[in-house]
Amino acid sequence: MQNNIGAFFINVNGRVLDYRIGKELDLNIINNFFEKEYKVRKLWSGGRHVLGILEKSDKKLFLKLATTEGISAVTRIEKDWNEVFNKQISRSKSRFWVPKNYECGEYNGLFYLITDKFEGQFLSLWPKTKDIENLLTNSLEHIIDFSETIQKLNTGKTQILTYNNLDHQQFFLEKTRDWFGNIPDEIKADFRIFDLLQIVEKGVINMACCVRHGDFAPWHFIKLNSGQLGLIDGEHATTSGVEYYDIGYLTQRIFCVLKKPELAGDLVSLLNKRKYDILKLKIILAARAIGGFLDESLALIPDYRYIVRFTNWIKKL
Repeated sequence: MQNNIGAFFINVNGRVLDYRIGKELDLNIINNFFEKEYKVRKLWSGGRHVLGILEKSDKKLFLKLATTEGISAVTRIEKDWNEVFNKQISRSKSRFWVPKNYECGEYNGLFYLITDKFEGQFLSLWPKTKDIENLLTNSLEHIIDFSETIQKLNTGKTQILTYNNLDHQQFFLEKTRDWFGNIPDEIKADFRIFDLLQIVEKGVINMACCVRHGDFAPWHFIKLNSGQLGLIDGEHATTSGVEYYDIGYLTQRIFCVLKKPELAGDLVSLLNKRKYDILKLKIILAARAIGGFLDESLALIPDYRYIVRFTNWIKKL
């Protein structure tokens, strides 16, 4: 991702593409396309993707069809992520699973990915929080273990395409600056968001390079019927991430989106017990707070209460 192209755009072969806004596609035509090879059990519009449950040789599969070129680009990243993880982490030896790719291709120039289908219970149904807190709370230790497994992946010569030529520190910093640059000036001033950017700019030099999933949110975790913990939606994965990114991302999502500050505090307490460097974690949290302010500024009815609470909380860490 290149500087100054916006918070939700990527530069692909010199073309600037939006990966956030999807389009409506004709589900009947799509159904006919996939029926040539699969039994189509269900299709629905997921906003950015057309999603579906397919079946072949009595095996249930999951379909993600991008609805724009920009979304196609990040869905290709998810394909790469699935391959990188599954090549190194054997399902027979791990509690942590990500989907296995079954097939990919193009429909009218739009990328689609078909994977195996996870069966189980989501830890959270965004943005709903009822009836999930116990399941999520009881899974925190395993989620931390999952993030550590991801960070320890050996990239070797394998690189997950992220459409940028920046190193891990520049990539993190420029993306944070993109978020900051897209926040309305009056919001930046009212909530002193520049203070958060300074935390990132001063601390990024200390951040090591690690693999990251990139969208390590509670609603992307599934407690599988077979006992493992599944993680989906690796569209923002990269082998050029900064350490602690995923667990910091999770903390902000629990605090601000699920509106569970106490649970976020419990998570940080667990990280403290594991001797995490809280000053480094604070850098990730500051960046995620900037992203949170941007999210609220784009909402139909912005509500800054929880992101302000989150900002005040991380300043005290």
